[in-house]
Amino acid sequence: MPGTLVFTATYNEADNVENLLNEIISHLPDADILIVDDHSPDGTGPLLDQLAAKNSRIHVVHRPSKLGLGTAHLLAMKYALHHNYEHLITMDADFSHNPKYLAIMKQLLEDNDFVIGSRYAKGGRCDYGLVRTLISRTANTLARYLLGIPTHEATTSYRGFSVDLLRQMDLNSIWSDGYSFFMESIFVVRLATRKLAEFPIHFEDRRAGTSKISKREIFKAIYNLFRLFYRRLFVIPFAVYQPNADIEKDPPCENCNSLFHMEMFPARFAENEDASIYQCTSAGHRTHGRILKCLHCGLVFNETRHDAEKLLDFYSDVEDPTYLKNIDSRFKTFRYNFEKIKPRLPASGKLLDIGSYCGVSLKVAHENGFETLGVEPSKWAARYSEEVMQERVFQGTLRDLPAEEGPFDVITMWDVMEHLPHPVEEMKRIHSRLKPGGVFVFSTLFIDNWYPKIMKERWPWYMDMHLFYFTLDALSQLLTKAGLELVHHQKYTHIITLEYFFFKLDALGVFGAKYLGEVSGKTPLRNIMIPFSFGDIQMFICKRPDDS
Repeated sequence: MPGTLVFTATYNEADNVENLLNEIISHLPDADILIVDDHSPDGTGPLLDQLAAKNSRIHVVHRPSKLGLGTAHLLAMKYALHHNYEHLITMDADFSHNPKYLAIMKQLLEDNDFVIGSRYAKGGRCDYGLVRTLISRTANTLARYLLGIPTHEATTSYRGFSVDLLRQMDLNSIWSDGYSFFMESIFVVRLATRKLAEFPIHFEDRRAGTSKISKREIFKAIYNLFRLFYRRLFVIPFAVYQPNADIEKDPPCENCNSLFHMEMFPARFAENEDASIYQCTSAGHRTHGRILKCLHCGLVFNETRHDAEKLLDFYSDVEDPTYLKNIDSRFKTFRYNFEKIKPRLPASGKLLDIGSYCGVSLKVAHENGFETLGVEPSKWAARYSEEVMQERVFQGTLRDLPAEEGPFDVITMWDVMEHLPHPVEEMKRIHSRLKPGGVFVFSTLFIDNWYPKIMKERWPWYMDMHLFYFTLDALSQLLTKAGLELVHHQKYTHIITLEYFFFKLDALGVFGAKYLGEVSGKTPLRNIMIPFSFGDIQMFICKRPDDS
């Protein structure tokens, strides 16, 4: 069994990190070291790679952007569990936590499940100025009394865990991704063990660089303090405690293959499932698998119960009369958005639409001078496209489209990306079907937006049929792997009828929406069209480079 893992997170720590690692090794020569770097622009990442190449005990994880200090620490916890270490010690990378205390930390872990180095324990001290010390002491005192934390310190990251404790902690209950992670994690520690210890440290001012705690993080910490106080009083006394889930059962991230995820929201499965929940107009807004966020790349995904072939079976059986009832608004939607992208497209050429459904987008592209072909898994929708819309459609998937079709000047994919079980593979197929210099346009769910952040688990697009929820960084990585270049993105606008708007509100459980929908459906109000865009669905324009 590996022994001790020492962890730190870095962002612009090129001036500190080499000296820090040398001191860690001098105090704990047998320990492994894990560093998570959030794409530091000052060269910290390449420097860490050089140091790791010289010492097999140094392990580096590179993340594509600043994904949050808390998620870096949660990644370290999952890493320690996955590799079956005995102890995990975490610390800052700026020398505010002196490595000379590591041996004390390790010794105390022999008899305790959790140990924290405290600037506010008797004998401890801190180099902060008066105002910052007052703020810090107040925060720690409030955390101690409101949350029932038995230590004098709750906000520092200089702490040690037995990995057995990590197995008993409900890590999925930790929602904080920034600095308030430390307060929330010790709150969860307290629920799992009574064997806690603290010892005094001198919390030093950082030796180089500048502090990265923003005012926004301070306000988030205040909010989380009172959220946890509410949980302590009104949730935990009535909840069934859940120890940490087996991370070996988590699916690998589709984007980076990491097994280390945080559970954002638990599963809410429907009792009965059929093809109707995979309709474009599905009302299944309350059911989904576990919503997981990759701690390595930030991709958010739905842990579906079905493999790709089973999902394809569902989509091939889809019939959607509600879509046809609202087909006029679909035409308005596609015409509106096509005008937005038209300046970035060639004037004419061959256009392939993936997931063309009932052929509305094909008809709009045809109106704009393109030679069109659709790919659609639904037998019903493909038949409607050919018989009613008079558009050419291949019933199936892009994987099965005959090679002689193409290459294409333009490929479009409207509200489909989030449904694909293997988006990286599909993007590579799209690259192979595009002409050099060809354009790929798609719309998809965009989770890096104010609306899902405010709505949290009530965001309406957490659904069984939606498998992925993208950030700009995760999408950029995915497209780069496929050899595609992202050149532009903007809001995507849906235009819907008032009657359909009430239909969706009713599916979300909004009181009175069903009645209002019935009333509007019997009056001229049903024909009112509403442009609808919160920015959580975005349109992306990409190119296949000329030389690829």
